[in-house]
Amino acid sequence: MDSALQTASRMPSSFRPRTVLCERHELIRFGLKRVVSEVVDIVGEAADGMAATEIIKRMRPDFVMLDVDLDILNGVEVCRRVTQELPGSNILILTDSYHATKYHNQLLRAGARGFCLKSSGPRTLFEAIEQTTRSLPYCDPKITQLVKQSPATSMPNSNLTDREIEVLIRLDLRNKEIAEELDMKLRTVEKHIECILAKLKVPTRTGAALKAVQLGYVLLPKMPGRDPVTGVSHEQTVAELQAELAIANDHLKALLKQNELLKEALNEKLRSPMPHPPGQPPGQPPTPPPAPSRNPNILE
Repeated sequence: MDSALQTASRMPSSFRPRTVLCERHELIRFGLKRVVSEVVDIVGEAADGMAATEIIKRMRPDFVMLDVDLDILNGVEVCRRVTQELPGSNILILTDSYHATKYHNQLLRAGARGFCLKSSGPRTLFEAIEQTTRSLPYCDPKITQLVKQSPATSMPNSNLTDREIEVLIRLDLRNKEIAEELDMKLRTVEKHIECILAKLKVPTRTGAALKAVQLGYVLLPKMPGRDPVTGVSHEQTVAELQAELAIANDHLKALLKQNELLKEALNEKLRSPMPHPPGQPPGQPPTPPPAPSRNPNILE
C-alpha cells in the first residue's frame, strides 16, 4: 500500500476528477473508495447497471470506474448508454479476466477508454486512472497479453491469418458470441471456422480448440480459477483482500492522526504556565500549602 501512495503522490494534484464508482460487491466498492480517494473525488456510486446509468447521467462526472458484471444492465450496455448521452466520457473498466476477455472489443466499441483488473493492485490501478482521466487509452498488460495473442511459431505451416487466430482463441464461445465480440457477420465466423479446421487438419471445433491449446494459445474468455470449497474465484478473493487491506490502512491512518493530535494537546498543556493563586505575583512559584497543624494530645 505504501508503494501505491507513493504512486498517487506523483500524480497531478491540481485536478481531482469527479468520479462515479460502479461496483456490485460492497466490500470491494468500499475498499476501492479508500484507495482512489487519494487522487479522485467520489461523487456517486452504484451497485447495478441501471442505477449506474442514472447516476452518471445525473452527475455528469469527469471519470467513471465501471465493472462489467452488473445486474439489470451489464457494463457493456451501461458504457454504450453513457457514451451516447455524454460523448467523450472517460470510462475505466475495472473487472476480472473473464469479463475483460469476453467483452473487450464490445466495450471498446461502446466507448470504454481503459481496462484494469481488480486483482492487479493499487499501483496498476493508479496508472490506469492517470491515463484514462487524461483521455488516453490504457489496457492492463495482463489483459493485453490475452486479447492480442501473437501467432504460434511452433506450427509455421498452419498459415492462420490474424482474423482466424482471433476466432480460434474464442472457439469456447458460441458463434453468435464470437460474431458480437469481433463485430462480424455470423456467416463470416462460420467461414473462418471452416478455414481453421482445414488448416489445422482437425474435423471438429473441439479438436481445433485442443490444437490451439497445444500450440500455446489461451482460449477466451479466460476462465477463472476457483476455490474448490467456496466456489469463489481467485481474482475475487484477491480483490476482497486488497479491499480489506485498504480499509485497515485507512483505519490505521486515522488512529495515527488521532495519536498525533493527542501528542500535540499534551505538549501544549506541558508548555502552558501553571496557574497562580490569587494575589500571587507572576513569575514566582506557587506557595506550597501550609503543613497541617499537629494535635498536642496525640503522642508521636
